[in-house]
Amino acid sequence: MDIVDRYGLTVAELTTEEALDARGPWRGPDVDLLRVVDPQPDDRAALTEAGFAVKPGWVNWVAPLGDSESAFLAALGANERRKVRRGLDLVASAGLSVQVRPELDEGRLEEFLGVYEAQVAGMRNGLNLARGEQRTLLERSGSHLGVYAYEAGRMVGGCICWVRAEDSLLQLRYVATAAVDQRGALTRALYMAAFQAGRELGCTRMSLGNDTSLYGHVTSPGLYEFKKRLGFTPLPSGTVDPGARGDEADRFVSLRALTDPSLLLAYDAAPGTDGSRLRLHVLASRDDVDVAPYRADFLSGVTVTLIQA
Repeated sequence: MDIVDRYGLTVAELTTEEALDARGPWRGPDVDLLRVVDPQPDDRAALTEAGFAVKPGWVNWVAPLGDSESAFLAALGANERRKVRRGLDLVASAGLSVQVRPELDEGRLEEFLGVYEAQVAGMRNGLNLARGEQRTLLERSGSHLGVYAYEAGRMVGGCICWVRAEDSLLQLRYVATAAVDQRGALTRALYMAAFQAGRELGCTRMSLGNDTSLYGHVTSPGLYEFKKRLGFTPLPSGTVDPGARGDEADRFVSLRALTDPSLLLAYDAAPGTDGSRLRLHVLASRDDVDVAPYRADFLSGVTVTLIQA
């Protein structure tokens, strides 16, 4: 057993044998969750029986771009469609300028990173991943594009996208907005500009990038809802981005480092399933949590898991 800190989450990393010995109430060190990294396929049923959820470490949200913006919007729910249009109206009425740049340059990337770092600093467990990739992004500038929003010449938002022409996919890498009114509306306007850039490059699909499969720690449950409403489907990241392969078996014993509720996307291990679809586990201290906002056609179902420690 190894006890590790994962950005404020105390994790007991176990072998499968140790995990199966941990059935029943946890009596080990004071941790937030028990984890088996890359469990063997033959062990998954036993781990599930012992209370573990076998899950992809990361998920990648993907959707078809459609032939046009209007076709993309037509596939959304009426409420989300209104929100997108409100975002586009905000850009126009506030005099914001949204620009698409086909390659990354050092000056604009540095300006974007300033916006990104300010946003990360305000997050509960924000990770400043983009700064560590600054050099790599510039070295691979030709396979990326930037979408930036300006207010009176000052950058107030942007997104960095990876053009994966061989996969007909435009993959969002990083997105950030300044602390402006209607931040969600501005984000939607940036996305619409990125989606259109993808269409013009011949991409048929858009990815909103890789998230951890747990919403309530580094990312929030609200991000899950936002991407779901925009018509995107979460897939195990290894099926979209081979560099993000890897599964985990998690059993949570505490919510102290998480939001209540938190959301966990895991493989459906129910009898009669092939284990390929994702089921949502709502981790909560009460069993009367409203799960309606989390339901989606891409899920095999929703399960409330009580965490009372």
